[in-house]
Amino acid sequence: MTRLVAVLSAFLLLAGCAGPDLAKRTFPRSTIPAAVGNATATTGAPTTAKAPVGQPVDPVFAADRLRLVDPCAVLAEELLDELGEPGVESRTGFSRCSNFMKDGSGKDLAVTVEIGQTMTVELADADKQLAGLRSHEQTLDNSACFVSVITQEQPGLGISVQIGYKDGDACAPGRKVAESVVNQVKARKGVITPAKGSLITLDPCALPDAAAVEAAVGREPDVFPYGLHNCSWAGKDRELTLDLRRTFVPDDRKFDDAQTEVDLGGGVKGYQVSARTSFPSCEVTWVQRTEADDEGEVVRVKSAGPEEVEFDRCAAAVGFAKALVGKIPRA
Repeated sequence: MTRLVAVLSAFLLLAGCAGPDLAKRTFPRSTIPAAVGNATATTGAPTTAKAPVGQPVDPVFAADRLRLVDPCAVLAEELLDELGEPGVESRTGFSRCSNFMKDGSGKDLAVTVEIGQTMTVELADADKQLAGLRSHEQTLDNSACFVSVITQEQPGLGISVQIGYKDGDACAPGRKVAESVVNQVKARKGVITPAKGSLITLDPCALPDAAAVEAAVGREPDVFPYGLHNCSWAGKDRELTLDLRRTFVPDDRKFDDAQTEVDLGGGVKGYQVSARTSFPSCEVTWVQRTEADDEGEVVRVKSAGPEEVEFDRCAAAVGFAKALVGKIPRA
């Protein structure tokens, strides 16, 4: 089994590990575009200089800063008021916020912003500029527009806005929202103070020791950061994903009917569940902290590999989880 196959499957794993999406959300993973703002829109090739590998185009867009931006706070109500009648905001994870509202004529208008979106196709095809940054737009079935603004080029990272709007120009409000969000981030608006023990500040790719990763996937794996809170390591015939997320936490900790409880050490209980598919996996979840209304933060580790490759996926996931537990400060 070549590393190439494992690498390709890693992207599939990431798509499946990103958690439940909003019912109305249609963000295409790794195909989200970006866009132009009113008077700042251009159609010529952007002239923005490329930043060094791992560095943002401006320090204000550094990953550790973006992790602290509240996506609902930068989706400003005064801006939405200009577009129509705002609805109730809906938060997904640490970095995504939606508002399912009405335009001035009473038509449905869905607005979603994501801070720290991985940019691949968007980066390659970014042929516009918005708020002084390279950007890209993509329309979908004349009912949605994706506006992506590039904040880091190597690897690609940015701010994305999705507009769902039938029978209207979805890109026009998309540009307006994207430009507003970028300017607010530049002005350090919407920055939160993390709760004690929160996962939000952690870099998932830098968190584990190299020895723990090697034990799970082998030596010298390829590393794939995804967004601000997810990282995957792909070896020659197996892979591992670490996902830090804000999500629903049931009172009984029953994340899956088939789960079994495992002791991760330090008084931490994990919940293990296996999936038998053409790409079998074992996932271990544990609760980092809880909030009101059954919300909280969890750590999720998944070990996976092609069906023909025989190894104990649960042993790999649990071993990695045990090595990680002590590195994450408790609430």
